[in-house]
Amino acid sequence: MQAERTLPELTMDLASQVGDVLRNEVRLARAEAVENVKQMGGGIVRAALGVVLAGSAVTLGLFALAYALGETMPMWAAALIGAIIAGVLAYVLIKSGLKAASVDNVSLPRTTKQVSRDLRAIKESVTS
Repeated sequence: MQAERTLPELTMDLASQVGDVLRNEVRLARAEAVENVKQMGGGIVRAALGVVLAGSAVTLGLFALAYALGETMPMWAAALIGAIIAGVLAYVLIKSGLKAASVDNVSLPRTTKQVSRDLRAIKESVTS
């Protein structure tokens, strides 16, 4: 049977354990944050690729559309219609990429769950 420990010993032990728990929580939060930043980076890359693709493909498409529509209407009107269509497509691509890269998508669910468990365990050890 373990000898009874003094209050200062118990307090020092508890402080050491709480410190260890906090260090582990910081490590977990850091790992989750890095994972979320990587996911955001993918969204930014998709948005950038959407901008590049929209710029080059739409330019060629605009020429083709303008020439096709130019057969039935003034060339300036045909070019304007093509530009509006291209602008809508580019907007959709960019908006989709930025939504994927949104800060709202950053969360630390595992850290939150683990901190709740740790707090419960500390409360139980203090009340026991």
